[in-house]
Amino acid sequence: MFKKIKLIIQLITISMIFQSCSFDDDTINYEEQLVVFASINAGFPVFDTVFVSRSAEINESVDSEDLYIENADVRLMNISDGSELKLYSLGKGRYYPMDATIHSYSDSVSNYWRNYIISSGTTYRLVVTHEDNSVIAETNVPEKIEILSSEMSEFQCPDGSSEPVNIIDVNNLENFTFSQMLSLYLNPSEYIEANNINVDSVEFKIGDCFTKSFASAPMFSVDYNQDDYNTIQIISNALESDVVGLEPFNDENQNGVFDEGENFSDRNRNGLRDNCYINLIYSEQKGLFDNDSLDYNTLANIWKEPLKRGADDGTWRANSPYRNNPWLWNVDISPTPIMWLYFDYYGYYMMTFKSTSDSYFNYFKGDPVGQNIYLLPDSNFEGGLGVFYSSSSTSFIVKVIAATQ
Repeated sequence: MFKKIKLIIQLITISMIFQSCSFDDDTINYEEQLVVFASINAGFPVFDTVFVSRSAEINESVDSEDLYIENADVRLMNISDGSELKLYSLGKGRYYPMDATIHSYSDSVSNYWRNYIISSGTTYRLVVTHEDNSVIAETNVPEKIEILSSEMSEFQCPDGSSEPVNIIDVNNLENFTFSQMLSLYLNPSEYIEANNINVDSVEFKIGDCFTKSFASAPMFSVDYNQDDYNTIQIISNALESDVVGLEPFNDENQNGVFDEGENFSDRNRNGLRDNCYINLIYSEQKGLFDNDSLDYNTLANIWKEPLKRGADDGTWRANSPYRNNPWLWNVDISPTPIMWLYFDYYGYYMMTFKSTSDSYFNYFKGDPVGQNIYLLPDSNFEGGLGVFYSSSSTSFIVKVIAATQ
């Protein structure tokens, strides 16, 4: 009798557990939305393209290029004075303040875009409309970011030696206008020389102390007003990445001429000494690290994306190595050490520090890299996806040179 009563109690208990654990698992119906990515930068006209596309259901079979939207109405508005800037389609979902279908502009139209300068401390609204869908986002442009070269103590190398950290001029482009920056970007060497810009050089050294990990010796360090910002973007842009020349050779007799039989760096692996991107930081030499089976290229491929190689087009570019340029980094600690990971080429670099708005910080607190396909990043678009953010930036020029032997 006791066993029967115990069994009844167990059955009642199990029944109550199942009832209390019932799931109210409502299915959320998918709703197609506009996806917009846009940014503006204080002190400059709008020069970044705005990307507009539509979302796709997880099980939808569609090419990503078919998601681009070409006929949207895209407008940027200054909330404080009501001024408005219209953006036009360039194709593949990209929008820009200049209409590509118009081959020549009147001075008034061209000057309006150039003079529509983004102001710090001002709120801007982006409105994107496509058919019956419309999304709106706002961003408040951060105040000016201030940087200075930071003095760091000597770096202690793994072998017990110490390496000094350079102090360089990080304000050599202060108060440069958009037109000046554009001229510098298009012809860096001539512009720097003609305008007598003070540019410091730093040596790119390869070895255990310098190119082993993210904790390798800094070339220099930059300080900024950290308490005023959540996230800082650093953009390292090699201005001379496209310089072309003959593949380097080992000048054994030191006569400055490539003689028959001398070894050369066959970067495109075709057995011929021909052209390459001469400023690419590249070395297959072994014995520069404690593990003498490693070379710089192997280590760089671990810490960066692997070297890319040109398509087979019948020229020297076939299989010729290169790396993406520019690179963008997110940092939140000051002072920030700048080490080998920031550089892939020798020559002039434009280093840009950008303070970003709260919308950028909130977006990257979400899941922008798609670790979880069911978790969306924190968009600031009402009724849409993506992010509209603003930044305030300052730039400087530094020259990266090969270390002297």
